[in-house]
Amino acid sequence: MSTLINCIITFTVLISINILPGKAFALECINTKFLFDIKPDADQPSDLAVAPNGDIYIVDGVNNRIDVVDGNGGWKFDFGTEGVEKGQFNRPLGIDISDSGSVFIADTGNHRIQVFDLKGNFLNMFAVKTGSAQTKSDPVDVAASKIKNYLYVSDNDNHKIRVYSQNGAFEFEWGKFGEESGEFRYPGIMTINQFNEALVVDVLNTRVQKFDPFGKYISTIGAWGVLPGRFFRPKGVAVDKQNRVFISDSYMGVIQVFTDLGRFLGVVCENNEKKVFNTPVGLVIDKNNRLLVVEMRSNKVTVVKILE
Repeated sequence: MSTLINCIITFTVLISINILPGKAFALECINTKFLFDIKPDADQPSDLAVAPNGDIYIVDGVNNRIDVVDGNGGWKFDFGTEGVEKGQFNRPLGIDISDSGSVFIADTGNHRIQVFDLKGNFLNMFAVKTGSAQTKSDPVDVAASKIKNYLYVSDNDNHKIRVYSQNGAFEFEWGKFGEESGEFRYPGIMTINQFNEALVVDVLNTRVQKFDPFGKYISTIGAWGVLPGRFFRPKGVAVDKQNRVFISDSYMGVIQVFTDLGRFLGVVCENNEKKVFNTPVGLVIDKNNRLLVVEMRSNKVTVVKILE
């Protein structure tokens, strides 16, 4: 019965938003212009990153590889196969690229982080270790910081952010299971803003939490719900040059935009109408102010220009 009620509420809110654009549920638009789609023959891609040279690296986890295209979506190469050896993957999920060009991959099923150069050559790897009372690590994303060359790792199943140096030495960690500030229920994709603060998608708590570089809690963006400014299933996060925070909701198919302290600004639109994506997950905003969105169930990346 509760499932039926939730579905009715969701349907009612969506109808109100779409049919009554000038009434109480009117949405503020962050307008974009569609540029192109990238279709790299991936199977349920999850995340992406942009290299310093503009190339785009897409995590094709079901195929246990990383697909690489140029800045216009043209195919370049891929790397990785299924396995446990160096340069092989077991359902990788997350990716980030440092300013120096090191490619960090959350090799989720192998409980480790692997590091490559921009040509896909293996450089290094290290295990994401857990305590004796914890389950095996479940690293689902990585985020490279300029502060002390930290590398943040979201350990999904253990509800922690574990911090390493980028050469694999453990530094510190924070978080535990819970709903309070600084606690998590399955932390997922992360990003680092221009102030080197870490923004973490706290999936089942339906919010994004922001922390200073050393794990001190700063603020929360969002809460559960289907109205503007709330989330049903947040998955991806990215920050633009204005320090606005873009967050994808994979269930609702929209991308919402907030200030970095959590004030709702609007939704991503095209021609002043809400733009709907098919299961949007990982996001990135490049130096040309383009928003790149992984649409998992469409097996593509949509590229749009942010206009305002």
